[in-house]
Formats: sequence, structure tokens, C-alpha cells
Amino acid sequence: MGAVTSDAVPAPAADGMTVLRPSGAAYGRALRANLWIALPLLVVSLIRVSLNWWLLPLLVVVILLTAGGVLLFFRNARVENGGGSYTLVSLFGARRIVRAAEVVTVVTVASLLGGTPAGVAQLIVLGPGGAKILRLRGQTWDTAQLRELANDLIAHGVGLEAISEPISRAELRVRYPKVVSWPEVHPIAFGLLLSVLVVVLVIVTVVVIPAFVLPA
Repeated sequence: MGAVTSDAVPAPAADGMTVLRPSGAAYGRALRANLWIALPLLVVSLIRVSLNWWLLPLLVVVILLTAGGVLLFFRNARVENGGGSYTLVSLFGARRIVRAAEVVTVVTVASLLGGTPAGVAQLIVLGPGGAKILRLRGQTWDTAQLRELANDLIAHGVGLEAISEPISRAELRVRYPKVVSWPEVHPIAFGLLLSVLVVVLVIVTVVVIPAFVLPA
């Protein structure tokens, strides 16, 4: 992830405020990825709308929700830090203030495998008991931003755990079970379960409910 050091110079008490936001390049990648997924589905729905009348509004809602979530994230999500205080702002604008004294460890991952051949950098901020306070991923944040935040935390007395060798999601989950979820480690199994759930919901909505509601 770059030169994250455990001997960072202690930060002065009256630091200026720094705001870290998701990178513009990542914003473009996210929008393009959603378009490549959404447009083919929309085209298929339009072609077969006479056979699947319920599919079009469902896809439109999913596309709008997905695009809206991406826009909200890159508009609102940010980390404001200064003087050992870190304000974490979510995609909905909710704010959480964390002090350096509340942070136990900052974990820097140079290369988390999966998704891309080279892997992606990660920054994980842990509280007492290994609880996750913050996790920033290299897909949406520049590595320079991750390095800057890590060094700021270290300068305010937070311990560093640097994972310089490539590591898989499963291995990272073993080390930090409160950070990496089961669906992240098993994306295919989770996707299959989610697909089954969607199919069941569609069958219940389109077949079962009308069979009981509509008159014979």
C-alpha cells in the first residue's frame, strides 16, 4: 500500500482538518460497472416485456436504487480528520466521531486477493476486542489516502499491523473475524442463496398470491 511507517512523526495537537473522499476514478468505474450490468438486463426486459410484465418495473427500481446508492456514496462518504479526531460520514450523511484514544490498531493490507489479479489495498481501523471501526478499500479510495490516514493514526499513538504479503479473504477473516463477513469470503455461495431467495419471492408474488387473491 506504500510507505506506512510505525515511526511516523507525532502530530501536533492543533492539526488542520483534512477531508478524504472516494477517488473520482473509482466513481467513474462504479458508474460504468453498474451500466454494463443494468443495460443488458433492461434490454432483455424490454424485448420480453409482453411475457414478463412484472420484470420491467422491478429492474427499473433496482437500477435506480443501485445508481442512487453509488451517487450518494460518492457525494457524501468521507473521512474528516484533524487533531486526533476522526469523523466518519456515511453515504446517507450520518456522522460518527472517533478519537484516536478509542482506536486500538490500524491494519494496512498491501494486497487483498480476489476480484483482480494484483489484489487491492485495504485499510482497517480496529477498536477494543477487534471490533471494526472503519474499513477503506482500494477499489474506491486512492492508496495515497489510505497511507495518509494510517500515518495520521500512527502519529497519534495507534498501533500498526502491516500485512505486506498478499492475503486471501479467508485468511484475513481468520485474523479479523469481526471485519470480514461470510458472504465476502464465499461470494458464489452467497450469490446462489440470494438468487434462490429472489426466485422464491418472485414465485410467491406472481403465482401464489394471485392464486389466493384473484377469484376463480
